Amino acid sequence: MIFKELKDFCVIDTETTGLSKFRHITEFAAIKFRDGIPVEKCDILINPKMHIDYRTIRINQIDDEMVKYSPTIREVSSEIYNFIEDDVLVAHNAIFDVFGLNNRLTHGLNNRFIDTLEIFRQTLDISSYKLSEISKYLEINMEQTHRALDDVEMTINCLKRIDKSYTINIHPSLTSVGNYRCSDIKPTMNVCDTLSEAHCVITGTVDGISRLDIQRAIVNHGGTIGTSILIRTKYLITGDKSMGMTKLSKANMKIRKGECIEIIDFHSFNKRFCLDIE
Repeated sequence: MIFKELKDFCVIDTETTGLSKFRHITEFAAIKFRDGIPVEKCDILINPKMHIDYRTIRINQIDDEMVKYSPTIREVSSEIYNFIEDDVLVAHNAIFDVFGLNNRLTHGLNNRFIDTLEIFRQTLDISSYKLSEISKYLEINMEQTHRALDDVEMTINCLKRIDKSYTINIHPSLTSVGNYRCSDIKPTMNVCDTLSEAHCVITGTVDGISRLDIQRAIVNHGGTIGTSILIRTKYLITGDKSMGMTKLSKANMKIRKGECIEIIDFHSFNKRFCLDIE
């Protein structure tokens, strides 16, 4: 048993294309606990649809060829959601994994989480809190491969060795869109693929239509939503009034640089993709 107070949870880890905030996920792994006992494992290789940097390949040995025929994050989002359910997620340096999942899963992430880094800092007096160093200090005979499932198992083994009392800090979900969370915006129909994972940002208001209705329609048509212009943003959708000039300026700057982002007014967007919400 890892935690006395917490019985049902998932220990998770991800491997990615790099360390930047624009990183894509190449592997997701988790071990589900019920009543303090591990009951199920999940390990998924994911095609990031981009070239994996050689520096990352040297760390986790996941290269382009390995994930060439793997599903995309959109194709495995439902599988990940079904596995983690509403569990508290446990991870080492959890912000990295939770932030990445929240950015890449189809509808964001609404799970609370525990960062084991905080636990090891409470209980161990060592110079480095890298998982490999913690494992070495606790004399766990397990080499860190930087593959997701191996790191999950190493995290669990390290937690089992802690013999001091500690405080568990359960963090709330990371992100929100306006006054509601990304993961609150669920499809209300069978999702079609008209928008094919296109990342959409809305600026301004449309008379008679709420932003939530527009965002839900985008999700229903296979798109993803965000509040900021990112490197992956495909459409900046403008309303009739009260448009944010920062988003418009950033989108125009990207267009001048030759990046593939389109500024489109809501009514044209609605007509092109047949959202049918006017």
